[in-house]
Amino acid sequence: MEATQLIALGARCSIGDQLHPRGVPDPAAYELIGKVYKRVAQREPWLVGARPVTEIGLFQAPADARGDGARVTGADEGATRLLMQLKMQFDVVDATSDLSGFRLLILPDAVPVNAALARNLGAYVRAGGAVLASGTSGLNPAGTQSLLPILGIEPQGMSPFTTTYLRFGAQIDRDVPNTEHVVYDPGVRVTPRRGTQVVAWVVEPYFQRTWDHFSSHSQTPPDKVSKYAAATLSGAVAYVNFPVFGAFARHGNYPYRLLVRNLIARLMPEPLLTVEGPTGMEASVMRQQTPKPRTIVHLLQYSPERRAANLDLIEDIVPIAKVPISLKLDRRPRRVYLAPGNAMLPFTYKQGRAFVLVPEVRGHAMVVFE
Repeated sequence: MEATQLIALGARCSIGDQLHPRGVPDPAAYELIGKVYKRVAQREPWLVGARPVTEIGLFQAPADARGDGARVTGADEGATRLLMQLKMQFDVVDATSDLSGFRLLILPDAVPVNAALARNLGAYVRAGGAVLASGTSGLNPAGTQSLLPILGIEPQGMSPFTTTYLRFGAQIDRDVPNTEHVVYDPGVRVTPRRGTQVVAWVVEPYFQRTWDHFSSHSQTPPDKVSKYAAATLSGAVAYVNFPVFGAFARHGNYPYRLLVRNLIARLMPEPLLTVEGPTGMEASVMRQQTPKPRTIVHLLQYSPERRAANLDLIEDIVPIAKVPISLKLDRRPRRVYLAPGNAMLPFTYKQGRAFVLVPEVRGHAMVVFE
């Protein structure tokens, strides 16, 4: 699996081995390594020189104040997991990156914004880009001041409630059960500025759970919709009031993924790639210029199981049949096929997209558009 993930992301494979003190390689180990590299070698013509095609720039959360480089908020991990489950094509950026090539920028949970970055993000949006921020990204750490005017919100400090709830508005409620959804992490109390649309509301609990105010549930149940916004849209800028990406890493609550997905659909319609597959399926888009211009879509489907206390194992490959995908292309491809076997796939092309039904994904499939 690791080798497949590497080639699907445009990286090179490197498998290390610790030589026995006698200096004799283990034949069984190298037989296994040989099988892995044989599979890679068969696909190498579609790998050499291939570069990722991305449309989302993901800012990294700041390093922990300890100074050892540790990242403890979970925002990076949660954003990566969430975007991979959504089959979004993204790259990691920072304030010094060239942002002009991205359709959408995401500032997860706690990205600090100084005056220079605020100006750059404002210019980026005026040029046609979109921004999604969450938590205290673009705010001061206390959540009392907005440092990024394009967010279109008035922050009023952190919520006094440890746990609140989320009520989706009709604008972003696709596939969302019609109820309040728990938010386990404290958020910022925000209200919209003029021209900003509230698309989800904070529902506050009856009371803060303490020793003398107790509910038998894990958290106090929701009371009523508050005046505070949980998610807003201001033109091409969306904001979520709680650290949704870190929360997704910690809790795996699927309404968080739906919240981000539905906001992205408003900010970035017609994504580069769509895949109608399981959330565990990974997808990446690579592009080669030589030996001929072509685009390669990698589909990965491996199902790890927790078979030991701290170990996820992949022992069986479970094939997935008939996976529809669509890819945005400037022109109609001459042909679409599976690599390395060159099995031709029927496709349709309309309104700038190629539509293909992949007959089977058995762990890994490479769909080539030439």
